[in-house]
Amino acid sequence: MSAIAGVAVEHDVPLVVVPCGTRNHFAKDCGADITDPAGELAAIEDGHEIRVDVGTVNGRVFLDNVSVGFYAAMVRDPDYRRRRIRVAARYARRAVFWGGRRASLRTPVPRRVAAPEQVLVTLVSNNAYFPVVVPGPALRPRLDEGMLWVYLLGLPGADRPLPARLVRGTGRLISGRALVAAWPTPQQTMTTDTPSIPVGVDGEAAELDTPLEFTVCPRALRLLQPSRHEPVDRQFSLRW
Repeated sequence: MSAIAGVAVEHDVPLVVVPCGTRNHFAKDCGADITDPAGELAAIEDGHEIRVDVGTVNGRVFLDNVSVGFYAAMVRDPDYRRRRIRVAARYARRAVFWGGRRASLRTPVPRRVAAPEQVLVTLVSNNAYFPVVVPGPALRPRLDEGMLWVYLLGLPGADRPLPARLVRGTGRLISGRALVAAWPTPQQTMTTDTPSIPVGVDGEAAELDTPLEFTVCPRALRLLQPSRHEPVDRQFSLRW
């Protein structure tokens, strides 16, 4: 998807999203009906156009997120697509108990953010994730905020489980140490002590030269959606 989106952005042509992928991450956030992939093709004839943001890392377009850390290593494993839970558990254990690769990561962090000292996953997303407060399959309520979000998932103590989800905020403190930190930014630079580093770009394995330069391109991608995706007025009962 991200490779095709890069071509669409470059040539300023509209994209129709047909949810036939593995997780259909971007399709869900676009509001696509993943139970009716063929129905999304109706956008070609009677669709309406919207514009959404894309992110870039070292000039490469991404639609969802770029991850650095144990997830980026995990998606390189040949067994990942067939045994995801088993592979994820193995790589998480390896990262927690320092059996895997290490690198020194340096990146600007806002002063108000309490960031973890040791990081398992660094995630840069195209617009914000709100998995806690937004019901339904979509994880991002907006795709046109014009912001990247940086999430740092810290290394927990041996007596604490990994958090189930990343949450929006300026950092959650456990025993005075930040476990999760997040902040919005239009651009971010990450440098490491290695000339290149494994990354996951929209869930696909890649190896990119460092430093990693992230930017957001507001409303750069044209999307065609079926007419049923257009917002409709609704009436609610208001109580206080």
